[in-house]
Amino acid sequence: MCRPELVRLFPAPVQTVPLTGLYLGHAPTLRPSPPCLRPYVYSNFIMSLDGRIALDHSKTGERLVPESITNPNDWRLFQELAAQADAIVTSGRYLRQLARGRAQDLPPVSTAAKYRDLIDWRRSHGLAAQPAIVVLSRRLDFPVAQIIGRLGRPLYIATGTEAPPAELRALEAAGAEVLLTGIGQGVCGAALVEALSACGFDSIYAIGGPGVLSTLLAAAAVDRLYLTHAHRLLGGESFDTLLNGPRLCPPVDFTLSGLHYQEPLGVACGQLFAVYDRVQGEN
Repeated sequence: MCRPELVRLFPAPVQTVPLTGLYLGHAPTLRPSPPCLRPYVYSNFIMSLDGRIALDHSKTGERLVPESITNPNDWRLFQELAAQADAIVTSGRYLRQLARGRAQDLPPVSTAAKYRDLIDWRRSHGLAAQPAIVVLSRRLDFPVAQIIGRLGRPLYIATGTEAPPAELRALEAAGAEVLLTGIGQGVCGAALVEALSACGFDSIYAIGGPGVLSTLLAAAAVDRLYLTHAHRLLGGESFDTLLNGPRLCPPVDFTLSGLHYQEPLGVACGQLFAVYDRVQGEN
């Protein structure tokens, strides 16, 4: 089978490189040795030219990644990033969609045959077959007992100190571990990262949408941002973009550290795979 190729635009020199294995090559950064004082946190999104990362589904009304920009090549790199994580941070929305059978897929790393090399990569690096799942939630309104067996890995629920005790007990009884990482019902990004460090996690992959990203950025806890820019305009009046919530004060600066271009295949649009590192010293 022909493997897709990319044009590396930055850093120089410009050259053609294979897509498969591109982000696995980032392991020295994503999994520094020896580990940093706190976990290394990275996030990843695919977005349209007009900044949409999710739109309301026409039939269900649920906010989902638009099918018009999802594609196997971006999904491969998404899986490569997951393969390097000790834990994946997501939102309660994902678990609710998973319970209803409307999630994009089971949490990575995929067990499909074409991703077997990623499971093997984890084992060769002394990692468990699957990263743990960490869910940030205020509402705690997902059926953990229904899905924890399907996840096939440890499940952590991060919430605030004022979460309802009955719901917390129910989550623990279902097999989840509860992390109280914020005042009230919300999650504090700094407390979350500290708690995950105490759990022994050194590499954290955040995939949970604008709420998760906003929580982590407010705590200056995002070290690297991966963005796939799909060259397609989507429009739509109800959508998610990268961030929600209050303005970041001060803004968080990133610098470009990698950029690859994939030409259109058939009728599909082209896309850029960009990697941004947070400027050191930013608060």
